Amino acid sequence: VVALAGTCMEAGKTAAACAIVSRMRHRGLAVHAFKATGVSLRRDILAMEDSGARRSMIFTDLGIVTTTAASGPALTRTMLTEMTQGRPDVVVFELGDGILGADGVEAILSEPDIRKAMSAVVLSANDPVAAWGGVKLLRERFDIEPCAVTGPATDNAVGVNIIQDQMGVRAVNAMAAGAELGDHIIDSLGLGAQLARAASE
Repeated sequence: VVALAGTCMEAGKTAAACAIVSRMRHRGLAVHAFKATGVSLRRDILAMEDSGARRSMIFTDLGIVTTTAASGPALTRTMLTEMTQGRPDVVVFELGDGILGADGVEAILSEPDIRKAMSAVVLSANDPVAAWGGVKLLRERFDIEPCAVTGPATDNAVGVNIIQDQMGVRAVNAMAAGAELGDHIIDSLGLGAQLARAASE
């Protein structure tokens, strides 16, 4: 299970999710995708389907127009349960809005059972300072070690180097290096060796 969290809205979460889904599909993995919080735009999950997700969901499918801290955790559990049906290799989900916001992301990340279900967390950030704060929040408040940082903070080599040197987290731009980001997530999940074995058989 791969979760995408962001420092705010429009930080590149959907673009990163699509890049990851596309690379996983290209390498032969079955992927399901959903959006747990944020703005109820079906275009986000349709973009994930266009990128290769076999099945998708959004919180409005469950009758919720706007998520909150009260509804977010239960919605996420329900969609995780639903999206693991059909035996996908990977479930990718986007936490819309920011880690600190009104849509319930903080409440979701605060739930131990949901955190335990997440195999990797990718942080999308608009600039290096936001990346620093987002990584710090994930580590110190939620005990989550991010797998990668992406988003506009990684639009140039300076941002990438700051994130990697000062935060010790891999930084990859989803727009310019989507395949690299996807491969990094695949390897972080331990699926790279599995795919290599399958290819050699």
